[in-house]
Amino acid sequence: MENICTFAKRVAFVTGAAGNIGVALCRLLSAHGVSIAAADLSKETLEERLAGIRNLRAYQVDVCDLQSVKAAVDGAIKDFGHIDILFCNAGVWNHSDVPGVQRFEQMDHEEWTRLLRINLDGTMNCCQAVLPHMIANGYGRIVNTASISGEVGLPGYADYAAAKAGVILFSKTLAMENAGKGITVNCVSPGMVAVGEPQPTDTTWVGRKGAAHEMARAMVFLAADESGFITGVDLPVEGGRTLGPVNAAKL
Repeated sequence: MENICTFAKRVAFVTGAAGNIGVALCRLLSAHGVSIAAADLSKETLEERLAGIRNLRAYQVDVCDLQSVKAAVDGAIKDFGHIDILFCNAGVWNHSDVPGVQRFEQMDHEEWTRLLRINLDGTMNCCQAVLPHMIANGYGRIVNTASISGEVGLPGYADYAAAKAGVILFSKTLAMENAGKGITVNCVSPGMVAVGEPQPTDTTWVGRKGAAHEMARAMVFLAADESGFITGVDLPVEGGRTLGPVNAAKL
């Protein structure tokens, strides 16, 4: 079978690389021969979780801090020579002050701001740091991790849903601004993603949660050389969860 995802000596900058999806993404990129600048809050955690992956270097970065992002991007360009692909994958959905769901009228403003800063501002910071380099090279693939929460909402997580909705529309706008510069900008919107083997669930039409490597496959497809005619897309990877009532009558 012909490989539908090819990469010509590409270098990818991956944020949130030590997380569940991030690790799967780095493994798949390495398997395709992509060199990886793996970024996360802890360099030690990166090196531990990504041990053994070829053509990879770890960079400590706080995506909420533009100067921290710029320093990591500059370091990656110095080490690898260029950045061709940006995966803005860093994000959080959980509340630090109240476990689980939280009605909007009870949300603390600082918590609202924290989730927007990490999920939305973090994506903006990374794109702003990498885009000038891509524009100068006349080539780029940007793949932002959004969420089905940004498409249909998520009761109890108004802050997270608002941030991910922002990522989706930000990405579409960035796609329009850079379509003539050899740069594509797309989103992948995961649904329920398991840590480890996906467990059965009655909340998706396929009857189970998704796997991290399934999210990674979609992200790598959008980052491939051949995907240059796909831009401004928000690709849901969610087992049909947003199609309609899961427990509706099945024929």
